[in-house]
Amino acid sequence: MLQELPVEVIQQIAGYLPTASSIVNLSLTNHKLYDLVSADHYAIFREFVQRQFPSIRTPPFWRDAARVLTSRSRAWDRRAFIARECCPPPDNVDFPQGYNPGYTVGYRPVIDSYQVWQGGSWSSRKEVLAWGAAGRLRTRTIKDGVATWSSLRIPEDYRQDLDILDVRLLLPHQHENSDGETIILRRANHEIVKVETSSKSDHFTENSRYVMRSEELSCMDITRSAQPILAALDNSSIHLYPVHSSERNVRPMDSVPIQEKYTVRKRMRCAKFLSEDTLAVGVQFLEGRDRAPIDLYDISPTGLSVRRLSQTLSFSESIHAISGRHSANVIMPLDDFGTSTRRPGQIFLSGWSDGIARLHDTRTPTRPVAEYIDFVDDGQILSLLSIGHERFLAGSSQNGCLKTFDLRMPGGRVYSYLEARSTSSSSSSRRVATPDVQLSTESQPSNARRDFNIFLTPPINHGERLWQPLSRRPGRRFNRYRGSVYSLSSPSPMSPTIYAGIENHVMQLDFVSTDDFRNDVPGLVDPILGLDDKTTHIFNFSCYERPREGRESTDPVLLRKQLSLTNNDRRDSQTGQGENHGSHGVVEDGWDERWRLETYDRTRGRNRDWGQARG
Repeated sequence: MLQELPVEVIQQIAGYLPTASSIVNLSLTNHKLYDLVSADHYAIFREFVQRQFPSIRTPPFWRDAARVLTSRSRAWDRRAFIARECCPPPDNVDFPQGYNPGYTVGYRPVIDSYQVWQGGSWSSRKEVLAWGAAGRLRTRTIKDGVATWSSLRIPEDYRQDLDILDVRLLLPHQHENSDGETIILRRANHEIVKVETSSKSDHFTENSRYVMRSEELSCMDITRSAQPILAALDNSSIHLYPVHSSERNVRPMDSVPIQEKYTVRKRMRCAKFLSEDTLAVGVQFLEGRDRAPIDLYDISPTGLSVRRLSQTLSFSESIHAISGRHSANVIMPLDDFGTSTRRPGQIFLSGWSDGIARLHDTRTPTRPVAEYIDFVDDGQILSLLSIGHERFLAGSSQNGCLKTFDLRMPGGRVYSYLEARSTSSSSSSRRVATPDVQLSTESQPSNARRDFNIFLTPPINHGERLWQPLSRRPGRRFNRYRGSVYSLSSPSPMSPTIYAGIENHVMQLDFVSTDDFRNDVPGLVDPILGLDDKTTHIFNFSCYERPREGRESTDPVLLRKQLSLTNNDRRDSQTGQGENHGSHGVVEDGWDERWRLETYDRTRGRNRDWGQARG
């Protein structure tokens, strides 16, 4: 009998079970197996988590980690998310006389966030979010399920020359401010400052100011080490600062001129520490027709001194060469967690002005090892966010387009929630068809799924005041947002939440399946997300699947729209169809129940769903 096997053998068997529900079912067999599964705080789930999600760093709460990661994976496969605006309580601040409340060009939010566990249970965690809203800094701290908001306001913070262009939250191991947060800000007036928060709301203290000799400050970044180093770049030099200093006005501990090897005018477009000793710099050419490189520099700290930077690599070639003057807008390193052969900083992504995301390996420096192309939207890539080595998101410069890409090679998928479905339910999976194409993807192989684009297009008023939330009741003068997705952030690689910065606003996308949210089973949806808050407005967006490379002429581009989360359209357990599918469209297997595919009926001049058209 199974329970008579040695404990070590049963643990090995459980480690090879494909789904978390299989381990739960094993524990329900008898009392002995239940005691074994629940022993040591359900440590038996450790093998499952590390095998099915090898590139996701998790805290040692293995049962909770398995629940969160499998639920999020299912939500991603079903393209399921709940979109809200991340908006603090209103500021009761009067603007000065003569201030024009409406701007033709709004501000670009810059976002940073992190999540840590500070106790012996899954619920004892803290999530911190910070973003620059014009010249004002917004922070939100959720600790033990309680959210606390703060705002750093300075005189005339509506002025565009005081806009915050960079925000960096120091991690808890990088500072000694146990009562709050330590944040580095870069403003449009070329100043970099360090501010600290406290437990008191709206209480900020400026501790340090980093002195720049140049008025051409273009970008900055900070290492993740316990003694962080700040790199600030102008168009001709790289300046290195100790983040923590006893002096109020911190001067650089080294300033290194950048080798002038280019004959055209240029500027430093972006900078990112790939590791503690490697800095990647994206160069932008201001004239000519050449493609600008990404240069890598080696930094070796010795106490508070560093040797001069030496250029090591330059990326200039491309697999899909697009003519014109193009450069990298954003650089993002990939975490080395879960790998045994790579060093930190060897693998990184870059987003380019030609609309292509490129994957680089410093061991093959002459060209990218992979390129990710959207054949429908050709906007520039302005922001990137990776989720382990599973997938990444890219923010486009147009149409509020948020793109998703699968980082795994074909056939390299590890976990699939479809393996938890019974054979009978899989074989009876309903297909919904158009005259030309099969729409359902539930019964298709997991590697046949296509990446998809989300339109972050809330109704906006172009004459709105600064720091005004999105309207819940759009009027006639409101239009759909068609601008850029400027910034992306997630508290941790295992978090279901993505923060996206669009013009004047920060959107919060929680990747949660609607049926999980409505299910009565406790624990399927993290209560820290606050989805039960009835005062929060939930937006309904659109998405479409992108054609795969080489199949642009055969893969259809079908637009789907979300229904309201409060809609009473429920899926029938036997037919898989919604009760109101006649008026809202047909629920498709493989998609979250909020999604509907609709087409335009020329004979009646109104939207008509496929179910009616086929009837």
